[in-house]
Amino acid sequence: MKQEQLRQEYQRLTRLNSIKDSYEVIEIYLNYFFEVIMKHHHDKVNSQADAEAKIINQMIFTKTAYLKEIVKGIEYHSPGGGKMNKIIDPTVVASHLRNLYETVAMFNVIYINTQSNDEKTILYNLWVSAGLKFRQRFESFISQNQSRDKLEKEQQQIKQLKDEIESTKLYKNLDERNQNKIQAKLKEKDYKIKFEGGDVKFLSWQEIINVMEVKEGLLDHIYTYFSLYSHPSNVSVFQFADMFEKEGEPFLELTNFNVKNFLFFLSIFVADYIKLFPKALITFEKLPQIDQIVINSGNTLMRGQDF
Repeated sequence: MKQEQLRQEYQRLTRLNSIKDSYEVIEIYLNYFFEVIMKHHHDKVNSQADAEAKIINQMIFTKTAYLKEIVKGIEYHSPGGGKMNKIIDPTVVASHLRNLYETVAMFNVIYINTQSNDEKTILYNLWVSAGLKFRQRFESFISQNQSRDKLEKEQQQIKQLKDEIESTKLYKNLDERNQNKIQAKLKEKDYKIKFEGGDVKFLSWQEIINVMEVKEGLLDHIYTYFSLYSHPSNVSVFQFADMFEKEGEPFLELTNFNVKNFLFFLSIFVADYIKLFPKALITFEKLPQIDQIVINSGNTLMRGQDF
């Protein structure tokens, strides 16, 4: 591709002025994720935590594939002859985007932001423990012996995860106040923390945008924004009505805005995944040049050239 053609394609595929252009970029990401899965899934890893990080890459692939289907839109023909013209529901895209954000944020907090093996062990064990404890809530519904045995094994695993946290040198060196913060997160079934010197800092989903080092002012309130559309609040109801006014098609513009944000977080994830698994860079660099530039553009726009 000649330089001028490359420049024009770059502008088209990063400005994303239409759903059609966004759809094309979704395909670029799908191809990359699939290539990584096929070529690197069996690469050796150092821990169970890193093995599960590879599964997260597969989850990102399927989330992206579902986005592709969502933006195709829906239409309806009733048995009585009525018809609804094709639409795309931006609230469904926003809900999907929130799920992606939480997945990318979790990956960054556990695998990228941690600065030592002990930090990673604590964060990873908090994450695993939280998931298992949520599943323990279904204890009253369990009747089969096989399921009961699994529940009891998971209870032992939860205890083991706690013991592993408490046996790390990092945990032992924390003062009582900060050790109690770790214990509080274990009880709350939460893992969103970061270490700052000798202190444990609690994180909200919104604050993790700063942990990911997204430039200030770009996505500061993005989690609140798509949470607003994901929840059945009164605001989400009247905003939904405004999306489908007879004049114009505002739902298309809003859908494309949500898709753009989805692609920003895909770009951030690609960079973080390559940082954790450098071999994936080999596959990335075998992509067509325009694909590499497009995938990297969102990450560098949101976080700068250092990333």
